[in-house]
Formats: sequence, structure tokens, C-alpha cells
Amino acid sequence: MNVTCRILFLFFLSLAATRVSGQVQFTHRMEVPTGWQDDDFIVMPKANGMVAFRVISDRPVGRRNVFQYVVSDYQLSSSEPYTFPIKDLSDLIGFDLDGELLYALFQKGPAYNNERFIYEVNLQTGQVREVALTSILNLDLQDFLVFNRKAVFMGNFEYRPVIQLFDLSTSDVITVPGVFEKDANILQLRKDPELDIFDVLMSRRDYYKKKIVTILTYDTNGEKLREVKIDELKDPSMEIVEGLLTSSYDYKQALIGPYGLRRKEAYQGVYFTKINEFGEYENQYYTIADFENFYSYLPEKMRERRIRALERNIERGRNTPIRNVLVTREVTDLGGAFLVYNDLFVSSSTRYMPRDGMYASSFYRMNPMMGGLNTFANPLWMDPRWRTNQVVQQYKFLASQFIILDNDGKIVWDNMLPLNNMSRSSPAKFGEVSFDGSNLFYMYLDGQQLMLSQFRSGELVREHEPFEIELVNENERIRDTRESSLQLIWWYENYYLLSGKQRIRFQNREGKEELKEVNFFTKVKVEDLI
Repeated sequence: MNVTCRILFLFFLSLAATRVSGQVQFTHRMEVPTGWQDDDFIVMPKANGMVAFRVISDRPVGRRNVFQYVVSDYQLSSSEPYTFPIKDLSDLIGFDLDGELLYALFQKGPAYNNERFIYEVNLQTGQVREVALTSILNLDLQDFLVFNRKAVFMGNFEYRPVIQLFDLSTSDVITVPGVFEKDANILQLRKDPELDIFDVLMSRRDYYKKKIVTILTYDTNGEKLREVKIDELKDPSMEIVEGLLTSSYDYKQALIGPYGLRRKEAYQGVYFTKINEFGEYENQYYTIADFENFYSYLPEKMRERRIRALERNIERGRNTPIRNVLVTREVTDLGGAFLVYNDLFVSSSTRYMPRDGMYASSFYRMNPMMGGLNTFANPLWMDPRWRTNQVVQQYKFLASQFIILDNDGKIVWDNMLPLNNMSRSSPAKFGEVSFDGSNLFYMYLDGQQLMLSQFRSGELVREHEPFEIELVNENERIRDTRESSLQLIWWYENYYLLSGKQRIRFQNREGKEELKEVNFFTKVKVEDLI
């Protein structure tokens, strides 16, 4: 190889390396001094930025008794952390964000104690207001939402679901009717502040053990505005496993999730329920045969065997069941279309979950942003089916599925990302999705690396590309990263937010090396290679 060819080869090689590294950029960073053993921040995106908060102690020894939070814009510029004292012997058991108001729900003393209170934090002015909860039932709390100065408490009382509304201005309490039923479960609670309503997705079994899924819509006075009962499926042997409701526009909604067979742990496919403003609905069903790329995550020979078996079943008029657990994680309304993200995995348990379990999708609280809260001991964040320390389960993730459906339910494209039997101790969603209409980016944490995959117009073009965590300041170096503290969430557009604890080496003004312990927040940008 002559000199000119070698120069050109090295040039193109360096260009390719630059383009790969340029696909993930660490653009902005914010740091908060921390103790290595302090709780991690809980991070929540908000309009034009984010808020992060935690409970720490202001004493070297003793109970945590200080609430600390930081607020930033999209450039992660922030003032010093804000703090205010909280009652001793109290624990954070819930939180929600309503515009620029952060609500933190605390309980003082043991779980059977009913002394609960809310701190309302104005993120613009820094004002803090404490609200005592004297009339709320001592629920086995499952979810806590706040919007338009109304707090929604959802949980179990005497083995039945209960929803109570608490007026933060008047302290009036309303118990929502139509929920406290035997053998009923709540699958999803969804607030809609713009319409001043909230939806309740419920399931229950009738006398004949037939499963009925109901969508109830309430206003903030607890009045039932609409009830949609989905009990007529194509085949009486079929039933809805779970589902996620989309946002409501003129009371038009969609419900999407997996369906299966009654009394069996056999997943059959995905359903799409389109609901009009009159509460009338139309169901569509998709099986493996409808997903062109369903088996694309398998090795070639196994994929070919599965496809041949599928074709034989089609010829015989049989449906091919999904052998593993299929869980709908997210449904994104694209305005005329829907992006559906599913996870396909295997549980080490022979029976993964009861069909009527609460929050079967793990959509709410079982996600990476809850790290550092001792989440698996906190009933609000822990799915009730996994509240046990007797058995440590493992979950092998096989693939993530992505589907785009148009407004009428037609499949625009579908594809699978193989996850190569990666093992996790939590059944939470595996990764975070960003979609711009053409490019779908899928990012997750693998140890201390960011792993990025990309679909372009439905075609998998990047698969599990690793990226090391980087600093924005070139004059600093990472000494340690506390792996268990790392949290990754999709933020907005094609930006993600990475946070966690690190020890950083730097030089002080005298030129001497120093070490600092920080909780960091880093803005991560992903880009198309083309």
C-alpha cells in the first residue's frame, strides 16, 4: 500500500470513528455535592427542564430530615440546591408533579399509622406548604397523582380497590364511586389536567369467571362522566391481559395491550381498541402472523424453524401463541398514529404473574428513575405481586418490539430488537425510546455503558452500540462511578438525561489534584448517522 492510499485509509477510518462517537454526545452537565451513601435523586422531566429531589440528613448520625431539590432548564443551568426541614421519623411514600408544583407525600411512623401529609413545593418561588391528610383512608397505597389542586389516592382497602380525591384548598375528601368492588383490580390510572378529568382502567371477573375490562372517566368532583365496558371480544375464549390508555381528544381514545386465552398463561397477540366520543368501541387483533418481523430477534436457523411452524399453523387455521411474556410498556400518540413499545421476556418463575394483577405492565413506578428509594421495600413503588423477599426472581429479556399503527389500526411497520437473553432482577421496562417520526432511538444502561440502537423507517440500522460515560469538562477525570446509582430517562426530542453518583478528579487553583463526590445530571444527545 503506497503512502497516499494509507493516508486516505487512515482518514476514512478516523472519519468513521468520529461519526460513531458523534452519534452520542454529552452536551451539558450539572453537579450537586453529595455523600457517597446519600440517597440518589429522583428525577422528573417537566416543561422546559427537570426537577430532581431526595431526602437526606443534616446530621452525621440520625434520621433523614431534610428535603433537598434542584430545578434546571434544558441546558442544566441551576442555582444552588434548595432544602427545607421535614418531620422526623417520616418517609417519602409518593410524589407527583403538576406544572411548577411538586408534591411530596410523606408518612410518619410505621405503615399502619395513618399520619400522612403532603408538602407542596412551588418550584418558581420556592414556597413550601404543608397539608395534613386527616380524612384519607389508611390505604395500601398503589398510586398518587395530583392535578389542578386535587390529589388522587389509589390503593387497596379491605382487599378491594379504592380511589379518594383530596381537595388541597379545602381539605374535602370524596370517595370515588364504582371502584370498590370485589375481585376488581385497577390496571391504570391516568390524569388529564387539560380536561380536568382522570381515567381508571379496571378489570374484574363476573360470576362465570369471565374477565370484563372497564374504562371509567371521572371529573375532579368524583362524578362519573363515562363508562366503557369492553366485554365483547372476537372469541369467547379470549381475554384482555392488560392495556394502556392513550390521551383523550374529544373523548376519543385508544386502548392497546396484549391479549390471551382465558384460564391459560398463553399470550396470543396484541389488541387495538378504538373508542369514540359516545363510548362505542371497535377491537382489532394482531397475531404473530400479522407482525412481519416478529421472529427477527432469533438466530437464523431458529427463526426459519419458527416461520415454517407459523406457516403450517396458518394453513391449518390455527393461531400461533406467543411462548413468552409480552408486556406493553408505552403507547405514544403521534397524532394520527400510535407507537407501541413492548418487551418480550422470560421469568424464572414457572408462573410469572396472575392475570388480574395490579399494573401488570409495570408502567408506573417500576422504572429506573426510582433508584435509591429502596424501592422494593416501598409498597407504592413495588408491584404487589413482587412484594416478597422469599424468592429472588430473574428475568431474561429476549427482545423489544416496536409497532407503528395508523389511526385505523393498520400496521405501518413493526420490528424487533434482540436483547440476547440479558438478565435483570427487575421486570421493569428495559430501555428508553426516542422517536422523531423517522428515526427511533432505543437506549439503555448496561453496567456503566450506554447502549444505543436505532431504527430508521422501521429498519434496524444500529444495534447495541456501546458508549462510555463522558464528562463535559475536559480538564476533569472520572475516578469512580457508583453503578447502582445510574439512572437513564428519555427527556425530550432526541435528548436523554443520565444521572448518578461519581467521584471526580480535578485540579484546584493551586494546581493540586483534588477529589469531589457529586450527584451528576448529564444531557445526552443522540443523532442519526446520516
